[in-house]
Amino acid sequence: MLSINTNVSSLIAQNNVTNTGSALTQAITRLSSGKRINSAADDPAGIAIASTLQTSINGLNQGVSNANNAVSMVQTAGSALMQIQNALQSIYQAADDALGPDNTSANMASYQKTVSQQIAEVNRIASQTTFNGLNLLNGTAGVLHVQVGVNVGQTVSLDLSQSLSAANLGGGYVQAGNTLGQLTGLNLNSDGSENTSGTPGAITSINVVSNGAGSFIFTDQNNQVLSTTTSNALFSQVTTNGVTKLELNNAAAGATGSGLISSNAVAAIKGAFTADSATALSGQVYGTISGLNIDPSTGTNETTPGTAGVITSVSVQADGNTANPGLLFFDQNGNQLSQTAVSGLFGGSASAPATLALAGTPENTFDGKAGSAGNVVATTGADVSGVVSTLGQINLNNTPTSVANINVSTTAGANLGLEIVNNALATIANQLATLGSVQTRFTGLATAQQSASTNMSTAQSTIQDADFASESAAMSKAQVLQQAGISVLAQANSQPQQILKLLQ
Repeated sequence: MLSINTNVSSLIAQNNVTNTGSALTQAITRLSSGKRINSAADDPAGIAIASTLQTSINGLNQGVSNANNAVSMVQTAGSALMQIQNALQSIYQAADDALGPDNTSANMASYQKTVSQQIAEVNRIASQTTFNGLNLLNGTAGVLHVQVGVNVGQTVSLDLSQSLSAANLGGGYVQAGNTLGQLTGLNLNSDGSENTSGTPGAITSINVVSNGAGSFIFTDQNNQVLSTTTSNALFSQVTTNGVTKLELNNAAAGATGSGLISSNAVAAIKGAFTADSATALSGQVYGTISGLNIDPSTGTNETTPGTAGVITSVSVQADGNTANPGLLFFDQNGNQLSQTAVSGLFGGSASAPATLALAGTPENTFDGKAGSAGNVVATTGADVSGVVSTLGQINLNNTPTSVANINVSTTAGANLGLEIVNNALATIANQLATLGSVQTRFTGLATAQQSASTNMSTAQSTIQDADFASESAAMSKAQVLQQAGISVLAQANSQPQQILKLLQ
């Protein structure tokens, strides 16, 4: 149908030219920006996926940066530890020289000056080793948690809570398995108050173990460390009803020995115990002590504290047997020893026997030379009246010394200095090994995270970036169609004029 009012051909041509223009505009936009998705309308699902991938990529890249920074920090700490190690080696050399044949008083004083200078160097390094304002070796850094992943909790921990100053090096550490006290019958109500009913507890065994040095810790039955405040609360009030005391000599090669580990006995209830939570406690409380320093070659107590001890722990267990009072001895195999065997085991005499005492002056004393038995267990059935709800105070004599107290101006001091430096070097070596393993972890994580980031970037590129080959072809096509559309539109617009010829 021929019509003047409505030019259908022109309308169709206009619509096609408009669509071609939109396609050309889109191709030009993608080619000029380099992105396939320039607005949410281009690909709603694709832009959501690309945004999530970008978040992960940013997190991974930051994790790589954090890991690399951590490697630099660990390397800084490691270099400082090597310097401390060198200083300790110098102290060791001075102590060793002090034990040479030319150890005159003047030479000994000279060696001590060297030691003092190296101690000052250890303290300087420990206090001045920092990374971006964070001190790495004085313990103030604590435990660092370095974020290396995308999500919360994807961290690597680095423990820098140990102070490596001279005062904190060389004292020795707790040996695993040395238990000071084990209590059964510790009964607390859910509100944390004492339980006033139950079977009376008693001290039933004492285990004498050799070798080990260090400080003391206390843990509950779930192996959770008790704080100092909690420990003090446990030890606040003590009575000693019917507890048998024990004194054992610890000598070797016929020499006499002395020294003291003392502990007030497990006691009856004399007050309330407050718990932090409403969870009822029942079971065993145990702890570890050491620090008795007896020369293993002579059996004598060291006047200068710090040597590795021979008697290091005591095991105290509750629930006594009132039907079997007195003091019983067992060998390391659990066989009961007669009084004759006990006398043979501890035969000889000692002017100042090593003392292992519970709550006061010992009532039973066995003096003499060390025998061949490895572990000796003394058992008593004496009861402690009341429900056991508190431990006795634990007192340590001869606390191990440290690098800061080394004095090589005497032969004894030089010998002790060698022992202290050996302990300190072991600590430094352990810390270096820890830092080395952590550095390896950070390096490996950085490599893995970088690879993951690259893979995610590749995935994001396929969704978000423009394909120039495809878009160039699309632009050329749109340009040709646009030119053709405009030409056809001109012809369509001229059609009404052709109708006028019918009116002539």
